[in-house]
Amino acid sequence: MAILAQNRAVGTGTGGDKTPPVPAVRRFFRANAFGYALIAPQLIGFAIFGLVTTVQSIWLSLNSINALSGVTTFVGLENYVNLITGDRFPLVFTNTVFFVAAFSLLNIAVAMGIALLLNNRLRGVNIFRAAVFIPALVTMVAWALVSRFILQPEGLLDFLVSFTGAEETPWLRSRWLTLTVIIFVQLTKNVGINVLLCLAGLQAVDRELLEAAETDGAGWWARFRHVTIPQVSPTLFMVFLLTVVASFKVFEVILILTNGGPGYETNVLSFMIYDEAFRRHDFGEASALAVILLLMIIVVSSVLWAIRKKLVYAEND
Repeated sequence: MAILAQNRAVGTGTGGDKTPPVPAVRRFFRANAFGYALIAPQLIGFAIFGLVTTVQSIWLSLNSINALSGVTTFVGLENYVNLITGDRFPLVFTNTVFFVAAFSLLNIAVAMGIALLLNNRLRGVNIFRAAVFIPALVTMVAWALVSRFILQPEGLLDFLVSFTGAEETPWLRSRWLTLTVIIFVQLTKNVGINVLLCLAGLQAVDRELLEAAETDGAGWWARFRHVTIPQVSPTLFMVFLLTVVASFKVFEVILILTNGGPGYETNVLSFMIYDEAFRRHDFGEASALAVILLLMIIVVSSVLWAIRKKLVYAEND
């Protein structure tokens, strides 16, 4: 009798008052309610400040907006056509592609190289690990202001170079040299975070595999190429993907060092959005630029994600 009563209580008995089954959807949400509660603030924040503003930017990019009168006129794709056929967008687009490609590749290479050096068990290595990370604790504005003091005409760098007999170099007044200088300033500021991530990946490499490879006669490069790189490839891919996305949004260093100039020689898409909106007061073209930048980030991220199985070891498992 006791067993029968227990079966009825859980709804599995053979009596006539069976408990109705709980729908699968309700069971799913009951089992994952705590997890959804944890990510709810992030989802709500994205919905308010990400999704809504993105949709609004797309709508504004299809309109001509008079900031003084507040009149908005639907113009379709005219803002996009004006940008693409103008003489400023191709220059800024090329600068953006150069900056993203050069900065991302240099960042991952330098971060991995420094992480390899810091992964050695040497006396006092923790001091160097802390020193590499210190610039990441400084704000980008402060870092850029100090860099401008060093790089400005007749600044500290020109003063030091003058001892070699070289002429004054236009560090902040030419296109490719200035973009390279901006990449260097941005790299020295942020590389410490990626160094720590790469270092964590290196310290997770299986020592037994390295020792087995060394016993088999593999040299340093062979162990690095066939043992270390495959095991840290997930970390390297994540670092590279985040760096690519972040490099599309570079802003402060360009604002402080060159203000996008001379002309548009060192301007990039993220800074041109600010330039169009708050200097030229053309919110329609600024929104169109924002949509183009968003599409570029989505396309590049999607391509990298699609080829990750060829870049990351054992990603297919």
